[in-house]
Amino acid sequence: MLLFKKSLFAFKAIIFILASTLLLSACSFAPIYGNKGQINNMSNLSYAKPNTRLEQIIYQDLKLKLGEKANSSLVTIIVSNSTKSVARTSNSTPFTIIETILNATISVTDAKDASIIFSGKRRASASYSTNGQRIADLKAFEDANKKAALELAQIIRLTLIGALSTASPSND
Repeated sequence: MLLFKKSLFAFKAIIFILASTLLLSACSFAPIYGNKGQINNMSNLSYAKPNTRLEQIIYQDLKLKLGEKANSSLVTIIVSNSTKSVARTSNSTPFTIIETILNATISVTDAKDASIIFSGKRRASASYSTNGQRIADLKAFEDANKKAALELAQIIRLTLIGALSTASPSND
């Protein structure tokens, strides 16, 4: 009787494994940002020329992640930069914490009829500290600006994906 129960358990385990294998064989994993992803189908975009280094960073990131296609909807981004002092220490090695703020005005213009598909504003910021050493302070400022620009590029990318998916369905 014990041998029969062990055989029955092994048989049920084999049936379960086979059924699971068949069910999971229909599943597939595909990256959404890969060559066959849905985003590449709907984001046929071209980009305006950057006027600043920060705009260049944003455009490069968008081109890398969304792709670029000539004679398609034109994305124009205008970035402004400001800073504000957040805190200052008064100990033996004083330093100041500063926040750099990037504001972007975004517009997407249809290539066919020059109508505006999307327009909006987005913002990103990053903090850095200064301690009175000019070269180190300048490097910290540049690094914070680059970090904020990459953050802003991600915000803009997600905004464009949402706006373009609702504005015009993909042509599959």
